[in-house]
Amino acid sequence: MKRRNFLATLGLISGSALTGKINNLKAWLRFENEISTATDEQKLWQVVREQFLFPDDYAYLNTGGIGAQPLAVLNTVEQKTRQEQIHPRPGHDFEEWWDVKAKLASLLGSEVKKEELALISTATEGINIVLNGLGLRRGDEIITSTHEHAALNVPLANMAQHDGIVIKTFEPDMKNGLGNVSRIEKLISPKTKLIFISHVTCTTGQLLPIAEIGELARAKKIWFAVDAAQAVGNVNVNLNQFNVDFYTFSGHKWLLGPKRTGVLMVREKLLDTLRPTVTGAYSDDGFDLEKGTIKFHPTAQRYEYATQNDALFEGLGAAVDFLNTIGRKRITDHNRKLAEKFYQGLNAIPGVKICSPEQEDFRTSILAFKVDGRDFRKVASYLTDKKNLRVRVVPEGNVNGVRVSFHVYNNETEVDRLLNAINSMAG
Repeated sequence: MKRRNFLATLGLISGSALTGKINNLKAWLRFENEISTATDEQKLWQVVREQFLFPDDYAYLNTGGIGAQPLAVLNTVEQKTRQEQIHPRPGHDFEEWWDVKAKLASLLGSEVKKEELALISTATEGINIVLNGLGLRRGDEIITSTHEHAALNVPLANMAQHDGIVIKTFEPDMKNGLGNVSRIEKLISPKTKLIFISHVTCTTGQLLPIAEIGELARAKKIWFAVDAAQAVGNVNVNLNQFNVDFYTFSGHKWLLGPKRTGVLMVREKLLDTLRPTVTGAYSDDGFDLEKGTIKFHPTAQRYEYATQNDALFEGLGAAVDFLNTIGRKRITDHNRKLAEKFYQGLNAIPGVKICSPEQEDFRTSILAFKVDGRDFRKVASYLTDKKNLRVRVVPEGNVNGVRVSFHVYNNETEVDRLLNAINSMAG
């Protein structure tokens, strides 16, 4: 189908909100039908690829940085934005708001309640809500890894400098995934209040043993928070099985949603423990300024405030629908298949060092590597600028490598292109 005609059927270039809505429904039903009737995997993933605006020769391999939005998401945001201008009003549609939360809760486990979710701007905001809301005091200790994203590192450095919070770090064990539990345990002292780490590291794609770390935190009576920006939509998540107190992620990475959408999960029993530090309309369930009293909303809505761009979150809900239509297990299997093909291919190239875990159980669809004798920034520049293979540099944690992320719009041909390009450089 011609690109312009496809956009037209989605209502993306329609001047009528109503026409766009009807066309969007038709396009969505067509997509569902094509997915359900695809005769083989290659055809199925080609159908998926056609939902994105990439040029034909462009391989996008940086979902760990930001995910591309499919047409269904783009159209939902545009359609909702236009619809709101027909009858402008403050606030947002709470029924739709809660529907989006229910969809997101289903990604995290059957026992996670939508009332435990706050819709926020990014994982960065969720991290700051947790760090600033626990009432930590000078001398209290937080344990984290050396492979965290700036979204966590910067707030931690800020707390250390201005509040006297002590930050303890461990180097991730790349050979023995469960070895990370003992590395954390060795850092625990009577002053340790919080363990805050990634579910999947942004550096090497290492899947950290969240279940075992959660049990350690429970045994030591320490709060446990997780940055899941690289996890939700990338790996199987089931918080029913994890002792995690706080879990936050962005919508704009593996979920393929709009920028400035994110989620914070706070266990129901800890809602009154984690104090909202930025508040406004919708955070409260009643206040009296003369008496100086406030009652916070009984759900995680207490961490939401002020006017929201609900079109963005409607887009996030559409992104969840998009992934569910394909099938989350099918997506995970597809991404891992590509990643393992790439991993084995890298292993066969002399002069290449793989920076990601040796144990397959602790690898994900994010992999990092180095080329001997080559500056990692120049390697990334060559692949991106010369070969149309969009990758990312990894200076974090002194990895100094190149990171590749595989998702629904990638295929085996792109893996082969990438391996051939790396092989030519290493040779």
